[in-house]
Amino acid sequence: GPEDVPPSRRPVDDLHDFTKEFIERGYHAEYCNWRDSYLKWRQGDSKGAKGENVESTHIKNRMSTFEYWYPTVSAYNFRRTCAYWIGVLFVEGCLFFLWQPLFEYYWAHPPERMEFWIAKMPILMGTTIFGAGIYMGYVELINMDTDTSLTRPNFFWCDWKGLYRLLQQREEGESDRGDAESDSDSSSSEVYWYQPLSSIAGWLIYVAGAILYQVANVADMFDLEEDQHDYLVGWPLVFGGLSFFLGGCCELIHNRCWATAPNTFVWWSSVCNFVGGIGFWFCACPGIFTGYTTLIGVQGTVLYLIGAILGLCMWRTEQFGLSLISNLNRVHRVGGTQIAVRTEKTTGVSQVVPISRAASSPNQAFKLDDVDNVLEDKLSWRGLSFVVMCTLWGSSSLLGVLTVPAAPWEYESTSRTLRRHLISQEMTSIAHAIGAHLIILLNSVSVHVPSEEPYRLLTLAMRLLVMVMTTQAVMSVSTFLVDEHQ
Repeated sequence: GPEDVPPSRRPVDDLHDFTKEFIERGYHAEYCNWRDSYLKWRQGDSKGAKGENVESTHIKNRMSTFEYWYPTVSAYNFRRTCAYWIGVLFVEGCLFFLWQPLFEYYWAHPPERMEFWIAKMPILMGTTIFGAGIYMGYVELINMDTDTSLTRPNFFWCDWKGLYRLLQQREEGESDRGDAESDSDSSSSEVYWYQPLSSIAGWLIYVAGAILYQVANVADMFDLEEDQHDYLVGWPLVFGGLSFFLGGCCELIHNRCWATAPNTFVWWSSVCNFVGGIGFWFCACPGIFTGYTTLIGVQGTVLYLIGAILGLCMWRTEQFGLSLISNLNRVHRVGGTQIAVRTEKTTGVSQVVPISRAASSPNQAFKLDDVDNVLEDKLSWRGLSFVVMCTLWGSSSLLGVLTVPAAPWEYESTSRTLRRHLISQEMTSIAHAIGAHLIILLNSVSVHVPSEEPYRLLTLAMRLLVMVMTTQAVMSVSTFLVDEHQ
């Protein structure tokens, strides 16, 4: 009978077909890619399949694909939103940091009331906003292995061992590749042992620095004794600046800036944040750099501002890992990417899958959708400039909110209407600040001007209105300073 024939002499038709099992386990697309590469190598091609045809190889090869790091549409939108607000909040926080030295340069010895509302309060607001951006980056990190469509996201803690294993992806057989061509192919996907550590340590150090700065600037709002001021303001600023310097070191290490060419956004962003962290640290040591602390602080803030704008440029190119999660920066949804979205009817979860796997799936409960209709488009350069302008409008409007308690007499016309004038001015500034941030939020979900009328005309009119309101807000703050200084 056929069972008596040795396996080596049996016909190919008698071999078991594992296609169904591969599809159920999600390895079919990886197997097809491995099979095609192996056949090319057998036919004389210089490149063959990476690794053996085993389950671990298919898992490791899949870790460098778009659908691995963005398994669902909700995961994509979550990381996209986090990266967007990190850049926006960093830009706005830096604008507040630049306001204090500008105010002190323009007005060397202001009255105590003016110094409290126009110098100290903006610094506190900038620290809070900048710290919120750091927290968003921390939240993105601790939710790398969390599917936000199925479970609640982590806000303060996570499975650190699981996160480390997820970030520590290595190509199997990396040490066995001896030729230069294989080394060049794997250089972009290889993860060195210190990169996961620098990613986790970097965000943790930045969070610690943000907390120390928050403590220092809150304590600086009160009249403290000299010893209390040293413990609650001076030393937290020193260690907070040191934390930002160490965070910049982690960015350099994570992105291997010493071994890569300076031709990417992440390279320049890491260098700017590193040098900016040095400025934050040195300006907190006035006893060492007497007379230069303000200049050093301005230099550090400007570099952080440039780094934040470069972060928005990375967000525009869908590098949502920014400068401390390089795993997300290695995959891109570029033209020609063979991926699609399928939506499960029972749960409503939209999954990002390869087209080959989605097309061959026997599960009819999934509907194949167009990925471009589900995932948001990329932001244009004009749209990016518009976001930065909205951030300037929002920060200027928040400064306008502070001008009312700083100098209420500026809005006095008659004694009978003074209170109404103050309330009206505060409501106007608050409305402008809210409107600016709502438009910033709108740009995170709608990144292009519609082509249909009248929506196109309304969007263009809104952008023109934002330009006018930004100019008005900046002129209002500058006029206030001129009037009060005189």
